[in-house]
Amino acid sequence: MCLNSTSRAQISPDYFPSSSWRTSLPQAQGLNAVKLQSFVQQLRNGEIQRPITSLVIIKNGYLVVNETFGNYHGSQTHTLQSVTKSITSTLIAVAIQKGYIESVDDKIVSFFPEYSHLDHMTAHKRAMTLKDALTMRTGQAWTGESHLGALNRFAGDRMKYVLDYQMAAAPGKDWYYNSGIAILLGGLLQNTTKTTTQEFAQHYLFDPIGITSAKWSWSHRGIPHTGGGLFLKPVDMARIGYLFLRNGKWREKQILPPWWVKEATTRHVPFAESISGVKKIGYGYMWWLMPLQKQDIDEQKSEIYMAYGHWGQFIFVIPKYDMVVVITNNNSASYPEEIKPISLLYQYVLSAVNQ
Repeated sequence: MCLNSTSRAQISPDYFPSSSWRTSLPQAQGLNAVKLQSFVQQLRNGEIQRPITSLVIIKNGYLVVNETFGNYHGSQTHTLQSVTKSITSTLIAVAIQKGYIESVDDKIVSFFPEYSHLDHMTAHKRAMTLKDALTMRTGQAWTGESHLGALNRFAGDRMKYVLDYQMAAAPGKDWYYNSGIAILLGGLLQNTTKTTTQEFAQHYLFDPIGITSAKWSWSHRGIPHTGGGLFLKPVDMARIGYLFLRNGKWREKQILPPWWVKEATTRHVPFAESISGVKKIGYGYMWWLMPLQKQDIDEQKSEIYMAYGHWGQFIFVIPKYDMVVVITNNNSASYPEEIKPISLLYQYVLSAVNQ
């Protein structure tokens, strides 16, 4: 727990961290310190989540909890897995803000003029928009992650592999989780910005918000794996959440278009999954959307924005409480352990917020 700062601190919505976060006692920011201390101790004892590697809580712009577990000590970058997708969609927003992309209504095939021929070219494929890609409603026959293994093993042009995929329906309707389309966005960014995707990310997103730890695993043609290949420190993952908490603005700079955060966290897919006891999880622009109350089944509510990756990597953004929560796990996590941080958020973290 962060116990080395003032015991009373006030909300400062104009605050942005520099090289490090300011710190505060949890109770000074409206949190029940006893509950949080008990939660951390149970994690440390391995009583409720053995594969956990980190827990970070930002409240009112203050780092109030910064804990690491096991052999992970927070100084090295951590795999994000599919949390990368939420950051990839954020890079699309940056590209729109910078004028490299005109609109989410632009057609996907228009971004790839280098391919004079695509397989299974139909009116549906021509109609597929960037918005369809961001919401994973492409209409492609990519009906779940069983399709990802073949793409990962493919030795040829992976951008064309995804574009060639057969269509099953009109875009904008059916939702299927699609890592291929997230990987394709890496090539789209490289084509539109005329620089490498990782250089664009560093210069226009990471540098402005103070992230220097970013590392990527590579895909091919110099394009990083924008579906799951990003590595960040947990305290830097929190900066991504904080950018959303501050509506895409960082200090005097509007990093994301003013309208983006609302649009990206709208339930374009009202009901995508039921996970870890949360009945109605929706989907926005590669962000998962949950209600503030776990048992709420109102498909319109999106009071928690969630970036979620394999093995249990999470960024939770809770605007009502001016809070960002980051939880990471190691690669030993089983699926029940992978999704458990969602329950831990409701049971231990949100219950510690003093109303």
